[in-house]
Amino acid sequence: MNKLIRSQYQSKINLTTSVDVSKIARPKEGWIRTLRKSLGMSANQLAKYLDMSSSQATQMERMEAEDRITIKQLRRVANVLNCDLEYAIIPRKPVESTITEQAKIKAQELISKVDDQMRLEDQQLSKAQLTEQLEIEIDRLVEEMPRTLWDK
Repeated sequence: MNKLIRSQYQSKINLTTSVDVSKIARPKEGWIRTLRKSLGMSANQLAKYLDMSSSQATQMERMEAEDRITIKQLRRVANVLNCDLEYAIIPRKPVESTITEQAKIKAQELISKVDDQMRLEDQQLSKAQLTEQLEIEIDRLVEEMPRTLWDK
């Protein structure tokens, strides 16, 4: 993938890391039930807006609380309740940090194999040389972003 395009993707994702999700965490009983109650609406009334039975509306609330509801269903409820549905996968840290951590894992695997082979040939590197080679390999992996970076 082109570096410019990847950088644009990373910038977009990194914007989400500044969101304090603790202030908007889903309520224990779910957004649907919480919003319905805040509007003073009964489950039966919500069901009528959704053109479904009361038990189906209650089941939908339960499914949301149990993480079994679809985005399509949530969007439908949000629309009926005059709300917008926004969702995001929010990284715990900047994307670049995640890439660097993965590059470090891959680099350590590679350097370890090379070090083992060199040790067998009685040509092992010093700790300082190993550290330097590790940093060089991490930088190379981050720069080149090979397709194998995320292989298990």
